[in-house]
Amino acid sequence: MQQFTEENVPPEIRAKVHQLMEARGWTFEEAVNEILLEAITSGATVFVGRHKAPVLTLVGLKRPSTG
Repeated sequence: MQQFTEENVPPEIRAKVHQLMEARGWTFEEAVNEILLEAITSGATVFVGRHKAPVLTLVGLKRPSTG
């Protein structure tokens, strides 16, 4: 597994992190920690990696009525 460093972050994300760093006077690590904490507290991790269930699982199979 590759180590998470400032150099591994895509340029557009790195630019946004740097804007936050400059605005708050934070280091790269502090800015990333705050971003992750905000994501966790807002519930963003609930949706990461979750697959949608097939419709049949949600609705169930239709069965002919017996009656």
